Amino acid sequence: MSVIDEIVDEKYIQHNPYFKDGRSAFKDGISGFFKEFPDSSAQIKHIGADGDLVFIHNHIKLNADDRGQAAMDIFRVKDGKIVEHWDIIQDIPEKSQNNNTMF
Repeated sequence: MSVIDEIVDEKYIQHNPYFKDGRSAFKDGISGFFKEFPDSSAQIKHIGADGDLVFIHNHIKLNADDRGQAAMDIFRVKDGKIVEHWDIIQDIPEKSQNNNTMF
C-alpha cells in the first residue's frame, strides 16, 4: 500500500459513486476489495494515453471461476500522480447477441 502514497495525490478525485474522494479513501477501498475478494485478478487488455489522461481496458475476475467484468478506467495524471479517476464496468454475459468479444 505504500506505493499508493507515491502515485496517488492526497486530494484524489473519485467519480465512481461507490467510493469516496481522497488518497486515504482510495487505500481503504482497495484494501477492503482485496480482503473481500482475495482471489480476484485484473488482466490489462489495452492501455493508451491522451494528454494527461490514461485509459486502461481490463478484464476483472473476482475468482478463477468468474466470467468477470470488462472495465474501462480513466485516470488523470498531474505531476506524476493520479489526481482523478472515472470507470465504467460491464458484466460479461454467459451468451452474447454477437460473435465479438468484449476485449
